[in-house]
Amino acid sequence: MSLPIAPGTFGIDTVHSQLGFGVKHLGISTVRGTFDRFSGALFVGETLADTVVTIEAEMDSINSGNTMRDQHVHGAEFLDVANHPQMSFRSTSITESGSGYAMAGDLTIKGVTQPIVLQATYNGGALFPMDKATHHGFSGTCTISRSAFGVSYGVPMVSDDVTLALEVQFISPPVDA
Repeated sequence: MSLPIAPGTFGIDTVHSQLGFGVKHLGISTVRGTFDRFSGALFVGETLADTVVTIEAEMDSINSGNTMRDQHVHGAEFLDVANHPQMSFRSTSITESGSGYAMAGDLTIKGVTQPIVLQATYNGGALFPMDKATHHGFSGTCTISRSAFGVSYGVPMVSDDVTLALEVQFISPPVDA
């Protein structure tokens, strides 16, 4: 089985994509944010076993809508972006799962790599008249334990569980927008 996309290499259309996160504060509200700078690629093979997704995010681009909070998160107590400027993901396997896909892979945060599984959905493809290319949309989510990546400051005031969410459009040829 394969994705309903012809084999090839596809880059992320960052203008029409978003990488985000959510984390509970005091157990009563969710603080959400995005990574404003990221890149990645989808390498579609003949089968799902031959297909690979890679994503990298610049950790100093975290934007939760509050500059003071973002600067604290950039610091050594949380992400230590001066020493660990990127978060990266590389899939190790993609399998069908319900009406979507289970994308297992290695996530690296703060120099620590852990296996995760993103639940992903293919949202279809559409011709974008501005660049005359077909864009392929995907949604994905997973929940990680931030302490598993050495980011345990503030637990339980700030939840250990962090939800990662992505809305990504891949296009060929790869673009940097």
